[in-house]
Amino acid sequence: MPLWKLTPIDLYDPNWQSSSHRCAAVVRAPDENAARAAAAQAFDVATRFPPRGGAKFPPWHSPALVKAEPIEDPRYKAEGPTEILDPVF
Repeated sequence: MPLWKLTPIDLYDPNWQSSSHRCAAVVRAPDENAARAAAAQAFDVATRFPPRGGAKFPPWHSPALVKAEPIEDPRYKAEGPTEILDPVF
């Protein structure tokens, strides 16, 4: 299964308040959408926002906020289920 590196692009965007993790992540997943979904499931958090202050949207699905690229790295096994490989919990 492919490995994906998801790299934050703009950490100053207020939507990053909706994520518990703000660094690169390595995900084993069949495709980019599945990698983004796995990161969102692992890192998305609920936020409060003031009235008329605008809702925050978790960033992991947004190509404008997170770059996704397939990688090959011998430190990570390509065999196995969809999983966050880095960071390790």
